[in-house]
Amino acid sequence: MGQAEFGTGKTEEHCMSKPDKERYSWKQFEDDCETLAVWARGKKFKSIFGIPRGGLVLAVKLSHLLDIPLVLNREDITGHTLIVDDIADSGGTLERLKSTFGGHCAIATIYKGENPRVAPDFSLRVKREWVVFPWETEQTSRYDETV
Repeated sequence: MGQAEFGTGKTEEHCMSKPDKERYSWKQFEDDCETLAVWARGKKFKSIFGIPRGGLVLAVKLSHLLDIPLVLNREDITGHTLIVDDIADSGGTLERLKSTFGGHCAIATIYKGENPRVAPDFSLRVKREWVVFPWETEQTSRYDETV
């Protein structure tokens, strides 16, 4: 039994049980932000809120593209606020937001899981494997916590 990842102490068998990783690039992010901005422009949002921590980079970029202010506090979310996140996997975060704000908010994500409990109003991609975003590091992607 050999070491599959140098210095981690994880065996080849342990590493083979992990899901594959998809590395999402800055180029993909730029392209997806442009697509999301086209969708959002038709909705006349007045502000944008990024779900910490994965939605913050997306929210800042879209704030610039749409020329609308970034909302930093949940208390400032209105029916004209676009809420964004990088991924809606299980849908738990979106479920909590929808129960808090009801149907008075729109939620957009880059990725959504195949069967989230609550789906975003708009998403660009379906998550089929573990996604590592360019603003994450191997240590912060929580990849190792899935096994």
